[in-house]
Amino acid sequence: MTDRALSRRAFLKTAGVATAAVGLAACQAPMAPAGDGEAAMGEVKELVTYWGGWTPTQSMERSEDNPLPHNKVLEVLDGYTEQHPDVSIEWIRVPQGISGREWTIAQQTAGTIPHITTHPHWHIKDDLDKNWWTDLTPYFNQPNPYIPAGDPGSEKWVDQFYPIPTGETLMRGGYYNIVFGLITTFFYYNVDWFNDFGLEAPQNYAEFLSACQAFRDEGIDAYGGWTGPVDDTDHWYRLQMGGMLMAGEIEPQVNPDRGTATREEVACAVENGVFHPHLPQYQDWMKLWKENVQYRPADWTTRATDSHSRFLNKIEPIMENGTWSFPRLQYDPLVDFEWSTFFAPVVTKESSAYATDPPTPAWPIGGPVGDQIAVTTRSEKDGVIDAAIDLMRWISVPDNLYTIQSEIGTTMPNVKNVPVDPRFGDAFELLTQQIGESQMFVYEVVTMDGESAEQTGQAWRSYMLDQMDLDTALNIIKESFDAYADRFIETEGLDCS
Repeated sequence: MTDRALSRRAFLKTAGVATAAVGLAACQAPMAPAGDGEAAMGEVKELVTYWGGWTPTQSMERSEDNPLPHNKVLEVLDGYTEQHPDVSIEWIRVPQGISGREWTIAQQTAGTIPHITTHPHWHIKDDLDKNWWTDLTPYFNQPNPYIPAGDPGSEKWVDQFYPIPTGETLMRGGYYNIVFGLITTFFYYNVDWFNDFGLEAPQNYAEFLSACQAFRDEGIDAYGGWTGPVDDTDHWYRLQMGGMLMAGEIEPQVNPDRGTATREEVACAVENGVFHPHLPQYQDWMKLWKENVQYRPADWTTRATDSHSRFLNKIEPIMENGTWSFPRLQYDPLVDFEWSTFFAPVVTKESSAYATDPPTPAWPIGGPVGDQIAVTTRSEKDGVIDAAIDLMRWISVPDNLYTIQSEIGTTMPNVKNVPVDPRFGDAFELLTQQIGESQMFVYEVVTMDGESAEQTGQAWRSYMLDQMDLDTALNIIKESFDAYADRFIETEGLDCS
């Protein structure tokens, strides 16, 4: 196995912590039968892979710069090649400092994309006409030969995966991602600091702003956390707020079945004037969201390389982040204070006339977002598709996936019969039993395309920074919505009548 280092540092910031290893499934699972496309005797199939957050850290020594070392994916890959000496697996690192999407487009265009790589479904949906990604549906409907008879996956591979989060990635009736991990977001807060100020975890948006103001009165920026690229969002809570405000009158018209808000539903809602930024709910959303900007650090528009640093160093008392932060906070030597979490505060009538009564809880952000892996059509062109699919089935063995994920500790499994960290119990139940962020048609990068999301995000950002008034921002967003609907309807031949 080769580590072809394209950079001295991994592209994706990962988090993980060494834990007690489970028994290697390589010693337990049966060997898969040879597929129709197996290589001739002596011919080695060479797979090139990129594992994203599973990529081994360059050092297994825990330090301040490397608090969560991990490399268990190598154990699972070695187990596979021991059983399949006709397959070699090369894993690569990709450069840090560039967009993962930009890297993927460049590699796909050049024909040098790995045979197996991480890439999220909300980007793959924009690539379906490019013949870049393998439709996994036929393979999902076949048995996983590594699963014992009677267990989920022994008849159909897809049965190994939880249906609700997996179904959220369905595109044009097909699956193009294997979702191994689930994540969700919430707020971490410094309990000691809150106690000093006589504060409790806020339950609604008015209380959230009040807590932030209490810290502001002492010159403290309270609201910290990851700031996303402009085409995604600035904080995930923004999307949850939009979902709560639209829940009363608008959502039933856009997404009447209350399942996944499909791109067809969103495009037709825009085309028919059901969903647009001049809605009073949408305008109230922008105004309400802007109210928290004053409580953020001045450089919030910069995407920090380490979103934990201010929280860990007790500079900010509130951090919006996700399940992946648990191991970092648990093991980081800087944490010498009590911390806890609260879920997205609800929007009540106290904040907006468009809030429902009783308040609508926020839909969970995340779901099928962590550990998404796709097989590229390069694997078909290079004649290694059978080996690529077989390797993905091997990783789907519960013991194998547990070996990888439990060491890192940042996601919940989307594969049945994989143990779930007790700390994630409530979040796991929520994500596997109800629709998550894809319910929210307000999440532009998920339910629209990248071009529309970029234009919409720029308008939001400019309004929040007082670079643009509300009316101008709304007009730009309206143009981006309409242009998206026109593009999608024409491409798909959609009838919105």
